[in-house]
Amino acid sequence: MQTNDMQLARVFTTKAEGGTQDNTPTELGGKRQDNFYLTVIAEAGDNLGDLNAAYTLYIRVSSTSGGSTTFTRQVLNETVTAGQNGWKDAGANNGYVKTSNLKMKSADFPIGDSYTFIVTLLAGNGIVSKAESNDFVSF
Repeated sequence: MQTNDMQLARVFTTKAEGGTQDNTPTELGGKRQDNFYLTVIAEAGDNLGDLNAAYTLYIRVSSTSGGSTTFTRQVLNETVTAGQNGWKDAGANNGYVKTSNLKMKSADFPIGDSYTFIVTLLAGNGIVSKAESNDFVSF
């Protein structure tokens, strides 16, 4: 990774209990769970982490089955800072990595419809990165 670059590496859903990628993250043991996670993995170059570079994450969802949702777009203003917002220094001037588990409410996603999250990262220096999650079915 370039020292002045940042990107979303991966975005996926997981059950709040269990922690593995799942296409039905709202279900566990045949029962609808209250919450599930949207996991966001990002990378930033060493210089951006050293400068605590600011960026914004925009999180929205799209129904891939034509359903509707009560999920409202989230806007997270954060900085690349080791120990905050899931960021860790990779060491040896290898940049910074972020893994965040953002809790989502299952009730926002009607049962039987399928969805995908779209996450966009926008930094003040013009960096833009976009990633989509796996399609998932609400149980």
